[in-house]
Amino acid sequence: MIDKMPANSGLLFRIGTYIQYQWKASGPDSIHSPFVFSFYSEVLNYPYHFNVFEKLEMARHDFLLDQSKVRFEDAGAEKGWVDKRISAIASGSLMPFSKSSLVFKLCRWLKPESVLELGTCLGLTTAYLASATLCKVHTFEAALPLADRARKLWDALGLDNIHLVEGKIENNLPKYLAQVESPPDFVLIDANHRYAPTMENFYLLRDSMKGQGCLVFDDIYWSSEMARAWKEIISDPAVSVSLDLYGLGIVFFRPMSSKENFILKW
Repeated sequence: MIDKMPANSGLLFRIGTYIQYQWKASGPDSIHSPFVFSFYSEVLNYPYHFNVFEKLEMARHDFLLDQSKVRFEDAGAEKGWVDKRISAIASGSLMPFSKSSLVFKLCRWLKPESVLELGTCLGLTTAYLASATLCKVHTFEAALPLADRARKLWDALGLDNIHLVEGKIENNLPKYLAQVESPPDFVLIDANHRYAPTMENFYLLRDSMKGQGCLVFDDIYWSSEMARAWKEIISDPAVSVSLDLYGLGIVFFRPMSSKENFILKW
């Protein structure tokens, strides 16, 4: 899934929200929840490096040097048919290492039984997820040429626990959730960065996950639409714990936890 970089107004919005985030964000001294403190220590501030990161970042390096072009229909914020170099897609749409490695550590910490990703792109973040767990990683991608590139990457890395669903998320996600035997308990949403599809995906997943699991939203301050969606999501009664890291938003369905919203320094 590809999203157009924000226009000047979007950049100004992001600058303003980042300043607010820096002002409000707090460190471990303000965390009184044992669950969130564990997250801070074992995920956000985990001090050790994983060897697999070097192999995955070499794949990023190869994408950034790839000058070949692909033509596809962009189902993200840009819309319409586009011709783009793989290098441009990699530089503008792949999660940076800081996010990819955090998602890896979060998945490893939670030990989910089923992982779902909305927005495969070139498949690098999918590879991070699949390297963090032995369970099946289901990933959705609407742009078929990107899905083909992703498959080649996973084959090269020897990852066989990935199932790719091709086609538009709005068509395939309801079918997938209706048919799957066990609902996902770890979901990464990095797809259409607009209010309506973000909320639609949230409600579908919330109802399917039945009060258990974790949702990770990329770029929660990418635009005013995403910020509005994030505000509504963390206010939802089903969300027990929310973590605002500015670049990522993480919510947990945990019936055993009281409702708390945290803005953490990252």
